Amino acid sequence: MLVGVFLVGAAQAAYVELNAPDTITVGQILEVTGSSLGTLKPGFSTDLIFYKMAFTKTEIDRTRIVVQEGGVFSASFPTAGLDEGSYLLELIDPKPEGSEQFSGESKTQKNVALIDRQKELTITSPLVQPFTGLLSIRGSVSTAGNNGTQLKVDHNGETMYGPLYIATLKNVFSTEIPVTEGGTYTASFSDYKSYIGSAQFTVSQPVTTTVVTTTAVPVQQVSATAQASRNQPAYFAVDTKPGAVTISTSSGIDWVLEYLDEGRLLTVVNEKGTLGGETTTFVGKGGTVYVKVYPFTFSDQGSVTITAQNAESVTACTSCIALFSTTTPPTTTQKSPLPLFLALFALGILLLARRR
Repeated sequence: MLVGVFLVGAAQAAYVELNAPDTITVGQILEVTGSSLGTLKPGFSTDLIFYKMAFTKTEIDRTRIVVQEGGVFSASFPTAGLDEGSYLLELIDPKPEGSEQFSGESKTQKNVALIDRQKELTITSPLVQPFTGLLSIRGSVSTAGNNGTQLKVDHNGETMYGPLYIATLKNVFSTEIPVTEGGTYTASFSDYKSYIGSAQFTVSQPVTTTVVTTTAVPVQQVSATAQASRNQPAYFAVDTKPGAVTISTSSGIDWVLEYLDEGRLLTVVNEKGTLGGETTTFVGKGGTVYVKVYPFTFSDQGSVTITAQNAESVTACTSCIALFSTTTPPTTTQKSPLPLFLALFALGILLLARRR
């Protein structure tokens, strides 16, 4: 009967094997896998503990493993910030109701050695850099020589560069990684042997330039149209606004433009001919300016349009005739005069012809 009980108990215990690397570098993730044969059903769960081994066993971390279909399970432990040295992984047998779940042949413990290679890595580029579109990564690996080092750069939880080997010359490396935004970038270094270490860079956010778009305010114009001939000029009244006022005639006929400013000073403008309308600009005070327009050639007549900028209104004015008839002729004119030397030359030819 005692032998039968022992055989039944042995048949109920499962064989469990824990697997992990013998050696990893500080900063790597310690990946643990396991397998079981026997009575452990999918969903079986127990604790996996990570210890630091020195004079005593000190718990560093623990996690819960869950057996999957096929009797396998997995777990992981971060090692960043740990001291190098000896560590132990131990899978706990829950022993429900005092009976062992794991057989005596099970491998439920695993020794792991952590080595620190971070001291081999030296970073010489700034750890805080302004945004330029490139992340500068410079430094050295004391054991690299000319053999190169493997670089991987992570940002926001994703790998955005590598892992790729970059060149080293006498242990020194230098490269630039394109970046599109600011934030934290983690550069990890390895060689053909194992992981070496990492460095964290902070890139400032790009400076956003606000482009101020100015919309040109169209210049408001007012105008009026009337018939004009040499014998019957067209007259207009322009109510100006304070500031620079521009008055223009339509083209097509060689118009002569006369205007009385707010001080009743007469100005005559005739410079463009038939190719363009006459234009004049003066400083207004907000009063009324009177305009007279007629063809330069006696045989011409037609419709003329007066356009004014910086004016309240332009209206045809039949009562303005008297203003121009009582005005003394202007002492200055904007029309280009006949050059003096041409007049003298013509007079000389005339005198010579009369003598002959």
